[in-house]
Amino acid sequence: MKKILILFVIFLSCSCAASYSEDIRKPVVSGAFYPANKGELAAQVNGFLANAKKADIKGKIIALIAPHAGYIYSGQVAAYSFKQLEGTDFKKIIIVSPSHYVGFDGISVYNQGSFETPLGLVKVDEELANKIIQKNKRFILFSPAHQKEHAIEVEIPFLQRVYKGRDFKIVPVVMGNPVSGDIKILSDALYDVVDKDTLLIISADLSHYHSYDKAVELDTSGISAIEKLDPDGFAQQINNGSTEIDAPIAALAMIMFANRSGAKAAVLKYANSGDITGDKSKVVGYSSILIYAPLEAEKKGEAIMEDEYLNKEEKKKLLEIARLSIIEVVTGKKQSPPDVTEERLKENCGAFVTIKENDRLRGCIGYIQAVKPLYETVKDVAKSAAVNDYRFNPVSQDELDKLQLEISVLTPLKKINNISEIVVGKHGLYMKQGFNSGLLLPQVAMEYKWDKETFLKETCRKSGLSQDAWKDKSTEIYTFSAEVFGDTP
Repeated sequence: MKKILILFVIFLSCSCAASYSEDIRKPVVSGAFYPANKGELAAQVNGFLANAKKADIKGKIIALIAPHAGYIYSGQVAAYSFKQLEGTDFKKIIIVSPSHYVGFDGISVYNQGSFETPLGLVKVDEELANKIIQKNKRFILFSPAHQKEHAIEVEIPFLQRVYKGRDFKIVPVVMGNPVSGDIKILSDALYDVVDKDTLLIISADLSHYHSYDKAVELDTSGISAIEKLDPDGFAQQINNGSTEIDAPIAALAMIMFANRSGAKAAVLKYANSGDITGDKSKVVGYSSILIYAPLEAEKKGEAIMEDEYLNKEEKKKLLEIARLSIIEVVTGKKQSPPDVTEERLKENCGAFVTIKENDRLRGCIGYIQAVKPLYETVKDVAKSAAVNDYRFNPVSQDELDKLQLEISVLTPLKKINNISEIVVGKHGLYMKQGFNSGLLLPQVAMEYKWDKETFLKETCRKSGLSQDAWKDKSTEIYTFSAEVFGDTP
């Protein structure tokens, strides 16, 4: 497996588009990876599903990882992922796989017609596919990547049996040559397009052609990092060869997407080909993993709205961490922050730190998404607010004793379809149109006594848009709430 240097930066390149000659992508591995006979295929998949267990989770499914080998090898493991879809009603399913047969640059999106299996046709969601393609120049049309690729095809019969008689559409996505920048590109695109009706499936096998014991060692290491949703740890393992997966970019993008969504992961099943064939000399690893948004994340958001999430001591500790971070970055002298033992402060959470001097804004920077533990987020953004807010000169040592700090702990963003969902004083706004975006915290509207329309107009201005851009259908509007607290020197 090629090693990749994981740098979370945007990488752009130009690729040529190719057109499709047919509206129906015919099956290419039926009769090899799975039965070509409709009845035999349905019976085999039904049997796999019947032997799989449904996980006891309290939350909403966001994504699945499932293997893509021949059904006699990985079909039972894959069934554990698809078993979780029983009782769900996803309308759009994005399936991302590696490219096994065609080398190319970019991320290939199939955007028309249908995919066929012995169980029938499944339509491609052309609108969603084209929306993804428009997100970045790395998304391309490249039909040869899809014509022979089995890793997407083998997942479809499971969906057809679970959703028997119900309409759903797919968006097939094949990853080209590994480029680290594609991690962020894919993650951002997924975050923009995935909604409550959309499911993400990463089609991936694990280690290849090691001895049984070595495969278990490699696979266990990587699965553990995925279960923790630890992108840095997983990337490091890929780079140093301590784990393997044939879709590293897709897996890392999924982890980043999951973290931005406040999700958790649960390992459903692991096995390798040696468990099936008995030949343990050179095996391939398979795992089914579930990514879901727990109900407690929603409850946590409600708690923050009601100022119940953090207690007095936790707030005090965060303010101390913020102030010491500012002192450290301004003076260049290492500070000793307090030990963090509180579980709430270790949870990934978005936050802003606002710095004022004599009640006048001196700096404000934050993380919109929950990408780090809360205490680390506060530490990072406090430093940035002090020296990196382009609107102000960096804080000087003479000012340190005069600063007032305010921390805003954010709930996850919620995309809204109607401005009637906005409650001034309770909600902050995040607005996005094309490459322009901006955010205003809930307390800003209260401080300036804005009504809802004024709040929308001011968020448009903050986003670099015209003041009435909020009325445009292409403008995405998100709400969030914040628990706000501060100190005085």
